[in-house]
Amino acid sequence: MNWSSSIDGAFPKPLRVILRGVGQVFFCCNALTGLIFLVALYIGGLSAGAAATVGVITSTVTAYLLGFSEDDIDAGLYGFNGTLVGPCLFLFLEHSPQLWLYVVLASMLSTVVLAALMRILQPYNVPASTSPFVLTCWMFMVAVYSFDSFSRGAILPTPLIPSEVTGVEAIPVDMWLTAIAKGIAEVMFADSIVVGILFLIGIAIVSLRGAAMALTGSVVGVVVPTLLGANQTLIEMGLYGFNPVLTMMAIGWVFLKPSGRSAVLALLAGILTVVCQAGLANFLAPVGLPTLTFPFVLVMWMFLFAAAKSKYWSDTAAK
Repeated sequence: MNWSSSIDGAFPKPLRVILRGVGQVFFCCNALTGLIFLVALYIGGLSAGAAATVGVITSTVTAYLLGFSEDDIDAGLYGFNGTLVGPCLFLFLEHSPQLWLYVVLASMLSTVVLAALMRILQPYNVPASTSPFVLTCWMFMVAVYSFDSFSRGAILPTPLIPSEVTGVEAIPVDMWLTAIAKGIAEVMFADSIVVGILFLIGIAIVSLRGAAMALTGSVVGVVVPTLLGANQTLIEMGLYGFNPVLTMMAIGWVFLKPSGRSAVLALLAGILTVVCQAGLANFLAPVGLPTLTFPFVLVMWMFLFAAAKSKYWSDTAAK
């Protein structure tokens, strides 16, 4: 048992479960890492931190009340989708007192959706990951059109027909470090270099390989869209980085046996995630929805299903 595991066990169980739920956003079942993530979110913005706290508590308590697996709950698996739901809705919808109720309801639904998808995907040994968060937030974002108490935030994409990107320039080299750090931070919707660095430190506490995959994923999210001529502003904000971060961690560290081959496969998956994100962004533009982490989920699922056919990973991937 390493020192981080010892500290993890020192937290009181209810707090440990909640903090593990936050840590699981980056696949880290560790309360200390979760605490670092949560503190980083509050540094990035009080409303984001508070929304994440409400989300993780609500989704975890819901799992307890519905009698889901205590082992899964204790590992934080019913907390990370709720952690993402809160900051997401606060980012894309206008703030109002009713929004807190919206976050609670969405967090509860994310738990139910996760349990359902776990039941569906379990025979294939493929994780639901952040798909409950994506599906829940998409539904709640579209639902605001029917409720007078809610309205879209300025940052939520306006429904439109995709048009050709114009004014694309190469990202300056001096902005790369900023974009890379923000690529990690944007996994939890934080537009902050400091938050990105703290997230990376939190991951490194659990696994240096995991941190290396996260860092490389964010680099991919800068280099690849730059080479392909994507919008410079989006790259600098880290918006092409957060999906490759999760993809490379999932493939290169969590769900396949760590090796040189899985690292190469993770790099390929990260590169394709950038293309997938661009395609999904245009696909969703007419209805005005953001891609969120669905590019990561889609690419991860495809690579894990495909890995089951390979002699190198068939014992660790989806059957």
